[in-house]
Amino acid sequence: MKEELMELIRNMVADDEMELTEDSEFVDDLGLSSMEFFNLISQVEGQFHVKFTDREIQNLETIGDMLEIID
Repeated sequence: MKEELMELIRNMVADDEMELTEDSEFVDDLGLSSMEFFNLISQVEGQFHVKFTDREIQNLETIGDMLEIID
């Protein structure tokens, strides 16, 4: 599941050289805009068959945060 999520994020940031870790922050490290972030949420919900609550979305800062929810 982790590798699938990393691949999804890597495709979104379109930078094959960027190092992605569980500590990578969506805004500060990956540079995602709010539109890109919500697009990622939508893609993750569809691919992993999960539904994020508003509270979960507000608290998502890192890839690790997202992995905890979908795992």
